Amino acid sequence: MTELFQKYVDKSITEEEYAELFAYIRNPETKEQVLAFMDEHNKKVQSDALVHEIDWDGMYANITGSKKSDRKPRFFWKYAAAAALLVVGSFTFYYVNNDDLEKKAPLAYHNDILPGGDKAILTLADGSTITLDNNTGGKLATQGDISIEKDAKGQIVYLVKGSNEDETQKINTLATPAGGKFSVVLSDGSKVWLNASSSIKFPVAFANDARKVEIKGEAYFEIAKDQKKPFYVINNGAEIKVLGTHFNVMAYPDEYRSELTLLEGSVQFSKSGQSELLTPGRQILYTESSENTQQRAANIEEVMAWKNDLFVFNNTNIDEIMKELTRWYNVKVKYEGEKPDISFTGVIPRNANVSKVLKSLELTGDVVFGVEDNVITCQKKMMK
Repeated sequence: MTELFQKYVDKSITEEEYAELFAYIRNPETKEQVLAFMDEHNKKVQSDALVHEIDWDGMYANITGSKKSDRKPRFFWKYAAAAALLVVGSFTFYYVNNDDLEKKAPLAYHNDILPGGDKAILTLADGSTITLDNNTGGKLATQGDISIEKDAKGQIVYLVKGSNEDETQKINTLATPAGGKFSVVLSDGSKVWLNASSSIKFPVAFANDARKVEIKGEAYFEIAKDQKKPFYVINNGAEIKVLGTHFNVMAYPDEYRSELTLLEGSVQFSKSGQSELLTPGRQILYTESSENTQQRAANIEEVMAWKNDLFVFNNTNIDEIMKELTRWYNVKVKYEGEKPDISFTGVIPRNANVSKVLKSLELTGDVVFGVEDNVITCQKKMMK
């Protein structure tokens, strides 16, 4: 099974091989071989002192918890969503799907917090609002020749019934709260997914010469192709021009920079009178207050994690992780004592309660958490 282990580490494992590997991990008779591989591989990337401090037996027990989920596993090797066997970074932790995790933190989990879900507010051109959630369905409103409906997939769809010239001046806004996400199909067929604490402002119908929307927060776009009518996304003083492509924009006001990541097609990025082209797999970093931009290769799995209902941490510091949890669980975070100066690498599903996420982070051994009401307390673990 060493070959399967190595394929997992190299991210070349197939779905069938992943299923075989996971079955191998869960077999009690192969426990020693699994632990030996984990120990040996981590010696290559971490100091001996750190390796020997890790409780491999405890981690193995957590991975192979006796209580199994009834949900069908999703075998995406590049996300490692179902019991991450081995994730390498400045620290290592594992996704735990076990309802009986032992509480190791001196801080108390007085209550748990559910993950976010489909929640949004749709504001129509006349100022009226529609609260959207899992229970909302069917026809929601009519604006001229445009019908607004919620389809079987749970997304808002703008359906063109006839001439839509009068609707080009009518602006709608779809906004998600903290702990919310939602998707919309615009009148041209373009699809937009909003992350938590985000919004998109768009006309009910697009004009004949161009399609323009404005966003805040984070959104993923799949743009319907129309060579005669380019699509523009406006945010933080920047303009993104596309004809038909897939891309992600992260432009939260509390982030020190914004990110445009291209998955498919090509886009033209313009800011402060300067333009540059972006190709698939590349990312542009920019700020509203500066003319300077930076282009680099993108970590697509990390960028798209939120849309795939995952947290993907890649040497991510505690501040950035807590910021993500604040948005998704609609919580506040406070630090007790000295803030832990540590980073994490790993994968955790976003559909887990906040306690599962925090306990997975605690497996590093250097941080502990507590939850009371709507507040997460983070504390550096004191060494005995």
